[in-house]
This record gives sequence, C-alpha cells and structure tokens, in this order.
Amino acid sequence: MLVGMDPPARRSLLAAVALALAWGLGLALPALWRGELLGHGWTDLYPSVWGLWGFARTWPALPDHTDLLGFPGGMGFYYSSPLKGWIAGALLPLLSLPATWNLLTVLARVGTVLAAWAAGRAWGLGGPGALVAASAFGCAPFFHGYAVEGIVEGTDGWTLALLLWALGRRRVVLAAPLLTLTILSSWYLGAAGCLLTLMASIRDRRALGSLVVGLALSAPALAQFADAFSGGEPLPDEIRAAMGAPLTPRPPGALPGLQPFALSTWIGLSLGACALASARRHPRLAALALLPAVLSLGAGPWYDLPVLEALRFPYRWHAATLALLALLAGRVADRRGWLWLGPLIALEGVLFSPIEPILPGASAEIPDIYADIDGPVLDLPGPVGLPPGQINPSRPRSRFLLYFQTGHGQPSPWVPDFNSVGVSAASPLVEPFRGWDRVEVAGNGLAPADRLPPSTVADLGRAGVTHVVLHRAELGDRASRLLGAALIAQGADPIADDGARWLFALPR
Repeated sequence: MLVGMDPPARRSLLAAVALALAWGLGLALPALWRGELLGHGWTDLYPSVWGLWGFARTWPALPDHTDLLGFPGGMGFYYSSPLKGWIAGALLPLLSLPATWNLLTVLARVGTVLAAWAAGRAWGLGGPGALVAASAFGCAPFFHGYAVEGIVEGTDGWTLALLLWALGRRRVVLAAPLLTLTILSSWYLGAAGCLLTLMASIRDRRALGSLVVGLALSAPALAQFADAFSGGEPLPDEIRAAMGAPLTPRPPGALPGLQPFALSTWIGLSLGACALASARRHPRLAALALLPAVLSLGAGPWYDLPVLEALRFPYRWHAATLALLALLAGRVADRRGWLWLGPLIALEGVLFSPIEPILPGASAEIPDIYADIDGPVLDLPGPVGLPPGQINPSRPRSRFLLYFQTGHGQPSPWVPDFNSVGVSAASPLVEPFRGWDRVEVAGNGLAPADRLPPSTVADLGRAGVTHVVLHRAELGDRASRLLGAALIAQGADPIADDGARWLFALPR
C-alpha cells in the first residue's frame, strides 16, 4: 500500500496505523490485563455478550426467536448486530466468549480508524486531511461511548466508513453490498449510511442505484426484525426526545467517578472550529451536515414519518454528522499542511469529552454454584422497567439473568426488553415474586410482598422450572431470608449457598 504513495500520504498512513492501535488496543489494555470484558456492566454489556452467544447457538441462521428467555414459550429475539453474531459464530468454537467479545471490540475500533482514513482519501483529502478523518470519525467520543457502554451495534463504524470509501471512489456497484453490510452491523449506522448515500447521489446519480440495491439486499433481515418484534406500540415522543443529542455541557469523563452512561454527540473545539472555518469555502457540504445534526435532536414533525417514527435513539444520526464534519475539517488540514491536527482532535476527545478515556472492564466470571443447574431456572429478582430518563438500578442484573446463562445454558422465564423501553413480566410464573423486588416496589409502586401464594412452587414445577436462585445483594437480607423460608415451606430444597446467592431445587 505504501508503494507509490507521496511522502505526506505515507506519513499520514503510518500515523493512522499508530493511532488505530493506540485507540483500539492501547485504551483497552488495562481491562484486558485484568481478564475482564470490555465495557461497563451497568448498561448494555452483558446483554450484548449474551446476544453473541445466543446468536451463535443457531449459527449460521439469523434468529428471530429464542427459547432461552420467556420459558416455556420463548420470546421474539433479533440481535442488534447480526454481522458480529455471524463472526462470533465462527470464532466461538476456537475462543472463549469473553475473548471473542474483546477481540471483536478491539478489531472494530482499529478498523474504524483505518477505514475512516481510507474514506477521507477517497473523498479527495490529502495526508493531513485523511488523518483528520481517521481521528474525527474513528476516534470520536461518540464511538468510544458505545465501547464504554458495551453497545455491540455501535462500535462497527468501519462498515459505514467502507461504504463512504466506495462512494468516494464512485464504485457504486460495490457500495450496494457495503450498504447492506452497514445495515447488518447496526440499524442506526445503516440509517446514516442510507442518508449519506442519498447525499452522495448529488455528485453521482448512480449512488441512488446503490441505495435501492443495498436496501433490497437487506430486505430479508429487515422483515425478520419486524417479525421478531411485531405488535409493538408506537414510540412515545418523550422517549425519543430523551435520547436526542445532549445540548447541555457535561464534565470531562477523565474526572473521577463512575460514569457508565456514555451517550454523547460531543465534537470538541478543534474539530468544530475547523469545520466552521471550512464551511465558508464549502457551504453546500456544511448545509448537508446540518441535516443529520437536526435529526439527532430527536424532535420535529418529521418523526411522524414512517421509519423515522420507529427510531428510539436519534442521537445516533451523529455518525453521519461526524463524517461530514471530518471532511470539512480535513480540508483545512490539507490547506495548512497540519498533520498534527488529527492527533490533536483525538487527544482533545480523550481529555475533555464527557466519555471516560480508558475502556472500563466488567467481570467475566461465572460462579461455580451454577454448575449444579441442569434445568430451567428462575433467578430472583428479575429485570424492571422504569420510566425513560430514570436511572434503572436493575440493569446490572443482566449479569446473572443473561451472562450467567451462557455458562449453564438453561432457559429462564423472564422476558427482558432489549430496547430498555420497558420490561414484560410475560409469564405468570414470575408474578408472585415481583412484590419482593425493592426496585419494582419503589419504581413502579407495587405493593411490597411478605408471603408467597401457596401454590407458587407447585406452579413452577408443573411449568418445568427446576431451580430458583435468590440473589441476596439485590433482594436484601430480610427479603432473602423470608423468601427462602417460604420456598422451603412449599417443598423447595436448598442445595447450595455461596454466600452471595442461594440455590433451590424444586420438586420434579
């Protein structure tokens, strides 16, 4: 690749490779050294890791249903990143689940930086400008936030960058499957890809064909997604608005303290100033950048339109905004010969954006007590749905509700909502236990319970549930003692206790 390159471009590529390794691997090294999963356990990490495993169980099929949750009938399920699911299905016979997750996260981050550099070159940027594209897009706090939260579908910015590379090279035939690839990596990156492909048609009308063919190739997956979650209610405007681009400043993520929620459309002074300066020379490009920026706010009459009305996370349009701002700022770097501007943009994001700079880690361990489980299991307490914008203390429970399942492999009656809009109790099997959950009681006004209906254990047994696990820290000491005694009184057998959790076998 270096052969035939002019010296500035060669230096730029070498700098982009170094930046990609530092960004993708360097910021992950502390968590990797500790043997942890990359990401916070407070939000989407454990559901995302569980999804890799659940998807791989049906590999290479594209599942729209799972029997692992909603026992005994199962539930609709569509993994938010089929692309990563397929790759994981090929890797899991060779690697452990934690190693697979971490490898895919690191490679996605490295690949996004390098693909953004290539896209910048394809759209006419020189060495300094391409390095700005690699930094402003590939090292954006926006993408870093996805990795911090463990949001599987967000880190593959490389798919969108490859699409932009093909469009920049006017390779419209190749752009069609690359648009499909982007859609299969993330619906939201796919939406940004559709918008940018439409914008590219202003320069080359053939890009409209790429858009049509790319969507047609994606149609089976889109239809399967709709089938998996059919019957859903229209998304309330207030939920969408709560997930729009933040407009109020937040303190730097480098400051001490737990900051697991990494939604961000932060741009920074360097990128913003250079893009604004370039807008005078390139007003049409600047005007195009305003469109995804406005969409990312999550409000406006356009959100009554089909497709747009279903988008719950409008801030994710920011991927398209970043691509256009990177092109604007890159032209400033080229005019000035500022090879240092790209690294400055990346460094500014690390130091001053509201996203913590070093990738956090979460435990990858599964307690030994789960080795005694050989049938459907009910972990207590379960997931809780709370109003949008309210911090949900039940989110970390996904570690034992989902991630531990990757060890024992047994189904659960719980039906979590992977979009976090709400949680369905679904099965009457779990209803007797919801009043024992202090999060449910405090957040949703349920009456606190101090006894079980007399047929609870028998009902669980008839349905096929063979085990119950009480998690003491989540239930609290008093509720754990009372609930454990109630289960024993109805015939449950306490077979193991590791201090943190209490395992019961139910009569069969």
